[in-house]
Amino acid sequence: MKILKLSAVAGAFMALTGAAHASLVLNGELSVAAQGFGNNPRILTEQARGNNTTESAAIGISGGTIVALTPGISDALVFGGNGITNAGGDTVNPLSDNQKYGIPSLSDLNWTTASNVNLLFNAVEPGGDGLTVTDVTLKFYNGDTVIAAIDGNFTLASTVTGNGSAGFLIAVDQAQQTYLNNTVFNQQGAGNFRIALESTITGVAGGAESFSALSVAAVPEPQTYAMMLAGLGLLGFARIRKSRRQP
Repeated sequence: MKILKLSAVAGAFMALTGAAHASLVLNGELSVAAQGFGNNPRILTEQARGNNTTESAAIGISGGTIVALTPGISDALVFGGNGITNAGGDTVNPLSDNQKYGIPSLSDLNWTTASNVNLLFNAVEPGGDGLTVTDVTLKFYNGDTVIAAIDGNFTLASTVTGNGSAGFLIAVDQAQQTYLNNTVFNQQGAGNFRIALESTITGVAGGAESFSALSVAAVPEPQTYAMMLAGLGLLGFARIRKSRRQP
């Protein structure tokens, strides 16, 4: 079962590291099996070239297919933009490999409202070293036209969870959920809209780094957490009663 770690959930509520103005915010750690390359398709994969410690990649949609962008979308066109326009150029070849890139539709992901939007970030850094995602921009396309874009940024002190077994969950804050619902999800034919990503990451020494889009079924609803906690409480209560009855 794909279950969000309870400790990570608690930590996410207490201290999110995303900037206050950012729309895409770090929301804990997600344990998901079979996340290695070849198992789960990525939406964006990037890796620094040579001895560079910064990597930047951007893809878009042209003629209904994936294209590399250099640079990415202007920050001026991003709702509540964080001031960064991604340079691009560090996309991992081949671009056509659907295990490293993807442009799924909202229907493919079962995203019917902005609260469904969830991304999973994976890093492959030596020893699980930390890094900073200085920008990750999520774009929504109607055909070949960007109709909405939001971004965010966050810092990870450690990436030890690693590629293939777990990742870091990225969600959308409330203000930008309202924006996306008005500009994307409430539009006719929204299920046919597609998404594409771009990102710039600093402080890297390895790679590749990647982002996946999570379908609704992959992320437990809040009531699931409540049921899990209630179940654990009942088990604890039953054990206490049993121990009291024993001579």
